[in-house]
Amino acid sequence: MFTNKKTLLAMSVASVFALSGCSSDDDKNDVVPDPVDPPVEVVVPPEAPAELGAVVNANIVDSASFDAVASTVMFYENGVASTSLVDLDGNALATVVSEDGSFTFQLADDSDAESVTAVVMAEGYIQKSFTIDLTQLSEGDVEVALSLTSVDSEGVAQQSIDASVSGGSSADAITGGVADGKATAAVTVPGGTQLLDASGDLITGESVSLSVTAADTSTTAGAAITPEGLNSAGATSVLTPVGVASVEMVDSNGVKVKKFSQPITVSMAIPADKGVSTGDMLTLVSQNEDTGVWTTETQQAEVKDLIADGSFYNASFETDHLTFFSVVDSQPSCSSDMRLLLSEPAPAAGLYVTMASADAGVGGYIRANSSEVTLIRASTASFYGISSDATAKVTVRDASGNLWFASEGEVPVCGDVNVTLTSPVDYVDETLSLTAQCSNDEDVSIPASGALVKYSLSGKAKKVARPTGEAGQYSLASLVSGEEYTVTVKYKDTLKSIGDKTYTITADGTAKSQTEQLTCDVSTGVTGG
Repeated sequence: MFTNKKTLLAMSVASVFALSGCSSDDDKNDVVPDPVDPPVEVVVPPEAPAELGAVVNANIVDSASFDAVASTVMFYENGVASTSLVDLDGNALATVVSEDGSFTFQLADDSDAESVTAVVMAEGYIQKSFTIDLTQLSEGDVEVALSLTSVDSEGVAQQSIDASVSGGSSADAITGGVADGKATAAVTVPGGTQLLDASGDLITGESVSLSVTAADTSTTAGAAITPEGLNSAGATSVLTPVGVASVEMVDSNGVKVKKFSQPITVSMAIPADKGVSTGDMLTLVSQNEDTGVWTTETQQAEVKDLIADGSFYNASFETDHLTFFSVVDSQPSCSSDMRLLLSEPAPAAGLYVTMASADAGVGGYIRANSSEVTLIRASTASFYGISSDATAKVTVRDASGNLWFASEGEVPVCGDVNVTLTSPVDYVDETLSLTAQCSNDEDVSIPASGALVKYSLSGKAKKVARPTGEAGQYSLASLVSGEEYTVTVKYKDTLKSIGDKTYTITADGTAKSQTEQLTCDVSTGVTGG
């Protein structure tokens, strides 16, 4: 059956009006977009720094007390300012001014230097240069204690005099000296002598200060103040000081007098037990105290008469410059390794060793857990002035100066030295955990890896705390139980903005932690599905 077509059309039209409501142009059919979420800020922590590579950690200490000594240090290689060292931020390092007697450096990436000369100056101490061996950096940190001798030490004497000058010279002779038993030396500058600086120019000051330092070479004092580097490695004989004198002249402008227009006369004491006689001509060597370079002088020192009490001879020479002078004797070199055979392994923080005699003074370090240490190889024994029959007083201390071993008098040191270690105090080991926290979102933090962490008792040598293997955690080894320690932290690389921090802890064997804040970067983005 067919439906009426008009009826179907009417129904269709009606349905359209029913769905659209009316025939208005505003059909309310606009598209409504989905809501847009606002940007979200996300705090992004910095990338954790890489662990710190091997460093040279050096401490300037008093040779008697092992207390830290505020110092200025200049570094040289072959007589010129070193270019092989960098600080912990990668900056070239040629001079360090250390208020606490401690400094740390690394070898520059492009350097193959095996050693560097450190010239150390400190108020109230005899200036001295040291040779720092850099070859052991491949094995880890290199720890060195550079011992200075106080001007008040037994066997050492120092005296200064002032003199007026005009036009770079004095009409009258300038004389100065010091006499304290066998620590005796004197200088005479003839009247009319022109006083010249290192460049050969006349000084312009209106006065000069002449300082003379002497030491008794029949004791350990002479070798203690003699700068290192007098001998060369691999030599079959070594030079040992039998007389020493350091002479310095500075004008009122602070300019050093280094040269003279005519010879001046220098004399020094040589103890009678050194085996010299009146009329002997002895080898004279000098060291430029500004660069650490030794030179054998063309002139010799003549041994004069034995003084009245028979304790020493005077030896004199003429020179046209000022520096550290030494009259030397020659002895066969040691041809064996100098080894320390320890009764037990060294503690976790390691130990420092010194060998002191009238002929030479040597310092070294015993690494953690070592029981046999080659302090000086046979190939380098001559460099350190170790003769074949050398004897020395051997002393072993920790970084705080606590005594672990002291030989009874001097013992043979060319070869093996037996060392019986005895712990003098109670020690504890601790860990320090460092965290870097974002100040703009305290829920975001990272372990503070890559920092230089050092710790010490007040006024004592500083030790480097190495990472334990867990990010941001450092080992504080061999702390004296119950003592208060100062911990310094140098945050590096991506955490450098934290700066350098100082903490105080009490050694009680419990783990320590510290959180520092820095402003972290912010990343923006959107969320939503």
